[in-house]
Amino acid sequence: MNSILFLGLTLLFILIFYFANGRNKQVLLLNIAWALMIGSLAFLGVFISNPKLFIIGLIGTILLNALLLRKIKDTRLNIQLLLVIQSLRVIVELFLYALYLEKMIPKLMTFKGMNFDILIGFSSILFLFVYLFQYDVLKSWVFGLWNYLGILSLIVVVSIGVLSSPVPIQQFGFDQPNVAVLVYPYALLPTIIVPIAILAHVLLLIMWRGQRGGTISTSKGRV
Repeated sequence: MNSILFLGLTLLFILIFYFANGRNKQVLLLNIAWALMIGSLAFLGVFISNPKLFIIGLIGTILLNALLLRKIKDTRLNIQLLLVIQSLRVIVELFLYALYLEKMIPKLMTFKGMNFDILIGFSSILFLFVYLFQYDVLKSWVFGLWNYLGILSLIVVVSIGVLSSPVPIQQFGFDQPNVAVLVYPYALLPTIIVPIAILAHVLLLIMWRGQRGGTISTSKGRV
């Protein structure tokens, strides 16, 4: 049941990001294709039998999302939906805690360890609420700092996740390694969900800089 719910959450990330970035079909299709490829490899047990391929998959994810950013940075963006994406990280953290209870990831990766990402999720809800009544919040240095911290939080969590996985570079979680990211469907967490969250932060930062510089004309909900 948790696997089905997680697949639904992944699809939700993909679809909301599609509407948030101006309905760019190329971005949608590339995300779906990547999800299908990573998901298939995880389902077939390829990453479990050869964890090195998982590292290659992460490198591919970085390259893919660098390409996606080039395709979407000039489109009209939906601010509310980009913030909704960040709020979904609260649900992601609940999944991570459930995986910890199932002994699939170390405690270090949860909000009871070194993962403070749930705070970014809750604070995004606050920003969304404030934005509905005070549009100028986008110009605030607090909003910019929040986005940088959100990216940093994701990088820290992913780094802990990789370094606690049963791969040649493992440094943490030897008593309870992170095996979840090597199996289906949780391999989609670092390859689909996390990159979308990072891209959402980057796009919000692009808008934030444009607002502060006065180079982007805005309407309610869009830039």
